[in-house]
Amino acid sequence: MKFRDCRYVIFDLDGTLTDPRAGITGSAVYALRKLGYPTPEPSEIEWFIGPPLLWSFRELTGCTEAEGRRLVEKYRERYEVLGVHENTLYPGVHELLAALKANGRILAVASSKPAVFVRQILDEYRLTEYFTVIEGSDLEGKCVEKEDVLRMALARLGDNRNAVMVGDRKFDVLAARRFGLKTVGAAYGYAQGRELEEAGADKIASSPAEIQKIILDTDG
Repeated sequence: MKFRDCRYVIFDLDGTLTDPRAGITGSAVYALRKLGYPTPEPSEIEWFIGPPLLWSFRELTGCTEAEGRRLVEKYRERYEVLGVHENTLYPGVHELLAALKANGRILAVASSKPAVFVRQILDEYRLTEYFTVIEGSDLEGKCVEKEDVLRMALARLGDNRNAVMVGDRKFDVLAARRFGLKTVGAAYGYAQGRELEEAGADKIASSPAEIQKIILDTDG
């Protein structure tokens, strides 16, 4: 199947539609400091953007799952008050979404971020109107893996044979490939090195405008 034939376009949020660097890294540093861990520079933990928080904290500190959940709780103390608002919209996102909608595509969001924060951010940047389906993880940590969130989005769309996933991390690409979806890697986000290529992304885009070109290109 070619991109031009994909009826559904599913987007990641962080690092794809919005840049959440300040909110995520600032809240992670806050949590680490509060629980007595060494506090890295924000630039050293940009890789926190994308994967589930519990995994990221455990990967960074080597802590137990229980301690990781304490770190997640501390993270959310700051994030739900300040961090959720510390986003910037990538240039060209409104134009991308409007063009896809005008072309008859059905749009969805599938994010590892808790759904309550996903909706808050989409509302804040006036993006909600573009999306038919919005899925995120839960606050209890029962559904946080990208594959689980993507499965929920596909179930609500009702068709997983005719979709493309757009995201900036390998987790997006690998989850999409498990469902047989086409994939576009958003290289302007927070991919580490060549992780998008190594994960098997079908196409790599350097901007939202390039995503639009890839998906709507009549030859693609």
